[in-house]
Amino acid sequence: MLPLRHTIVTLWAAACLLPAVVAAQAASPQTLHHFLLLEQALPRYQMLASQPGLTQLPALPGHSVKPRESYAGSAALRRLLIAVGDLPAADATAPDNTLDENLVAGIRRFQERHGLATDGVLGQQTWRVMTTPLTQRVHQIERTLQRWRELPPNPYRRAIFVNIPRFRLYAINAMQDSEANMLQIDVVVGKVIKDLRTPTFVADLTHVIFRPYWDVPRKIAMKELLPAARANPAYLADHHYELVSPNGTVVPESAANLAALAAGTLRIRQRPGDDNALGAVKFMMPNAHDVYLHDTPARSLFAQVTRAYSHGCVRVGKPAVLAEFVLQDDPAWTPERIAQAMRGTESMRVNLREPIRVYFVYGTAIAREDGSVLFLDDLYGLEKD
Repeated sequence: MLPLRHTIVTLWAAACLLPAVVAAQAASPQTLHHFLLLEQALPRYQMLASQPGLTQLPALPGHSVKPRESYAGSAALRRLLIAVGDLPAADATAPDNTLDENLVAGIRRFQERHGLATDGVLGQQTWRVMTTPLTQRVHQIERTLQRWRELPPNPYRRAIFVNIPRFRLYAINAMQDSEANMLQIDVVVGKVIKDLRTPTFVADLTHVIFRPYWDVPRKIAMKELLPAARANPAYLADHHYELVSPNGTVVPESAANLAALAAGTLRIRQRPGDDNALGAVKFMMPNAHDVYLHDTPARSLFAQVTRAYSHGCVRVGKPAVLAEFVLQDDPAWTPERIAQAMRGTESMRVNLREPIRVYFVYGTAIAREDGSVLFLDDLYGLEKD
């Protein structure tokens, strides 16, 4: 038995630590530095919105205006870019209407903040976004803040945020992480089609599967794979699909078994391999939507500005890097071992030592530490009300 004095000291120390432990285990997303920055940006944009003339730019001259070309509205364009922070106040005047080097740099900064191609060209799409009333930007900030306030707390140390209209994943070790300490990875999200959108929800990532099988969702199997298999008897084998019975037995492809697939008594899955739709790894978080994060063989999609191509799950641009973040608590999972597992021939499940809360969010306004605010397209039309 421990001495009474030792027991008292131990209990006292535990009592002192308990509030910190509880706080760490239930951190609110509202304590994120970037949530607070967005709150601070709201009054600034409310003030800008009270000046409707800022976004009233003259029409384009029937074509895109390229760098070093003339635009009659260049003075109004300068006023707008200075007001929103994309152009220094020192550039308020210019000798002529030419899109000079400084003005082009301001256009590029504006384009970057609004998810546009940063070519410095004043084209129709850029002009349309520039002439969008700033009251809409206020609305975007308010809607994003409201959605953020509705998020449940994080009971774990780490968290992952997937911002759907930003096409980006943010992984953090603590809610106080700065941008420099955040892991940021481009992602592909669900298509704009209503039934294929990535939903907003919260789930806990519990395990990782290297070289996964892809259990094809029934809707995809019925609409895409079954017609292809009936049209081409070699289709399933050529793409490494197999038919599986309820007890997990692989059954041969035949007209009768395709009929059983159509009836729902068989299912279809794709074997691990280079053409597997889930790539070399998937990150599992049990949820009612059957949505998860995964690798993909379709790497070219990450070069697109707008990345809405999946059936609802989220494809990760740097899956090995995310695996390193997720498995960092286990020193046995080095980058070399992760790479080996992703190249392996057998499917392998790895349980996390502690779950990671994953937030699938929809925010069209994002404040950054340099004072700028990103405004994104309302990808799924959720802010039309």
